[in-house]
Amino acid sequence: MESGPLRAYQDRAQHCVWYLIPPPPRLKDASNRPLFSLDVFAYHGRQATGDREKFWQKVILTLNLERAWPGKARKNLKQLIKTKYHCAVKFLSLPISQAKVKLLLGDLSYEKTWRTRWRPQKIVIPLEDYLGALLWEAAQRDQVLISLVIEEKANGVRQEENKFVPATMSWVWTLPLKLDRQKYPENFRLHELGAYLSKAYTQLDILCLDFVEQTIPNLYATFVEIGFPVNGRTLIKQVRFDENTPFRQQIIFPLAHDLKRPYRYRIMRIFDDGTQKIGPWLEKQGEFALDITHYRNVNPSEEAP
Repeated sequence: MESGPLRAYQDRAQHCVWYLIPPPPRLKDASNRPLFSLDVFAYHGRQATGDREKFWQKVILTLNLERAWPGKARKNLKQLIKTKYHCAVKFLSLPISQAKVKLLLGDLSYEKTWRTRWRPQKIVIPLEDYLGALLWEAAQRDQVLISLVIEEKANGVRQEENKFVPATMSWVWTLPLKLDRQKYPENFRLHELGAYLSKAYTQLDILCLDFVEQTIPNLYATFVEIGFPVNGRTLIKQVRFDENTPFRQQIIFPLAHDLKRPYRYRIMRIFDDGTQKIGPWLEKQGEFALDITHYRNVNPSEEAP
């Protein structure tokens, strides 16, 4: 039985029980603002995290939808049924066997299928890289019109002559969505993840050319201790250089630390006769590389520490 767009199917055993078809969806709004968002999460690698060449982005489309038949339509349909069957009408939701949601943008699409009734409270769609980038770029220039297509199916029976046979019913709703960045700029957000990193895992290149250039006579080994501030303490990592080690070594500090604070380091040199000289703790800002080579030509009067 129908009343305008509202349709209901009668239960085979209980004549006063009727199943309502799913209502069409619509985009929610709050204070005259549609409840959708397009978020871009972008990450640029940095030296501090050891992935300087890395870049990735993910575009997330969030749609807050609702669906409900108008109270007036339900009331009118209930009155029609009551007049015809003379009983207290009870409405139930029609059991849905499958729901398919498809997002269309030009010739591109995103699709998801549920084996039950689709709940429209919120759809969060992680878009494929190409589709997400295209949608974001188009939104920067002007409003974008996309389509949300919802197809739902229900299994039931229908009467043919004097018997009931299995039957499948389906409904398709098409909802046009206008993503207007000029009108709703707060719905479009770019999140630069690297900009919000206050802590990271350091990858540090350390250079020592003392054994290659023979800058210090009778030098047996050089140690450098590097300290990173972590939770109010300085945690130390040590690297050794000698004539048998590479002049360039790399350390990855295993604990996240505050990127805004400098790290500390000190150099200890051991000579062939067993004597050693330990330099003072020094601070360095920035984490691209640490060169501990003793450059004698920088200051002729300088002695090796």
